Amino acid sequence: MTMPTFQSALTTSLDSLLRLRQSLGYGDRTLASHLAQFDRYLTKCRWRRRVLTRKVVQEWVASSGPITPASRAKRLHSMRVLGRFIAQTRPESYIPGPAWGPRQASGFRPHIYSDSELHALIVEAAKLTPPRSLRPQTYATLLSLLYCTGVRISEALKLMLTDVDLEDGVLYVRESKFHKSRAVPLHPTAVEGLRAYRRARDARGHRLDSEAPFFVNEWRRPLNYQVVCATFLQIARRAGVRPPAGQRGPRIHDLRHTFATRRLLAWYRDGKDVQARLPLLATYLGHVSIRSTQVYLEVSSELLQEAATRFTAPRVLTESTRGGRR
Repeated sequence: MTMPTFQSALTTSLDSLLRLRQSLGYGDRTLASHLAQFDRYLTKCRWRRRVLTRKVVQEWVASSGPITPASRAKRLHSMRVLGRFIAQTRPESYIPGPAWGPRQASGFRPHIYSDSELHALIVEAAKLTPPRSLRPQTYATLLSLLYCTGVRISEALKLMLTDVDLEDGVLYVRESKFHKSRAVPLHPTAVEGLRAYRRARDARGHRLDSEAPFFVNEWRRPLNYQVVCATFLQIARRAGVRPPAGQRGPRIHDLRHTFATRRLLAWYRDGKDVQARLPLLATYLGHVSIRSTQVYLEVSSELLQEAATRFTAPRVLTESTRGGRR
């Protein structure tokens, strides 16, 4: 995360808070964005105090005009984090309390891709131009990898040649979210797909040193996150998976949701103890704790149906129980 440059009277507190949280492993992009906006507001209104007050917090939250309850709750949460930090050395600082209301859910639900949608995405990715370039294979391979491993898009784009072990079938994700590293085992079909891409990549004269990027663009550079996301939107619209521009729809990050949900579904269908296996999934996905996995995962209707079937007593047992009670 790039540290913002602060200019208000709270510069020292704002900067120290973010650096402390960054050292503890927090990404804090949303918090950093809110604090940067708050700093600009304080600078504009010539705030001179080194503490928060109820009034300045209320006025900043209201300064953006009408906002959703979720956005308002997130802004207030940022102020609560800042207020508690400042109050450690300046007890008179105001701290927004629970009376402001709980953090609101955004109402967002991830899209769980169907088999036909996944197929359509890969087919459209393979049609990208230029036709004989590496670009179509790059995107088809990248999307396939995201789906079959559940790695974050940022993690996939940071992979170097040395991180993709095609002999042992393992991805090494280094210094990811919360500065955690992990090894991600690959299915044999995933290894074969990555091996085919590696051959095509190397044949076009791309870098072969250990720190060279695995996924590359036509200018022999690592893929850019913003460009990949924009290209995915084009692919998804052409595949009929996402509505026209200007409307919300499935995202590239939903491939991670799809992987996790389908893993749970497979465990339910195999009669496994899903709760006992959640820590395994948390480790595989690179979550700090099982709580992150429980919050992160969104179930599909198919998964709910499987869970209901799993925990509904068999009809024979139900009838015998009723008979016994008589």
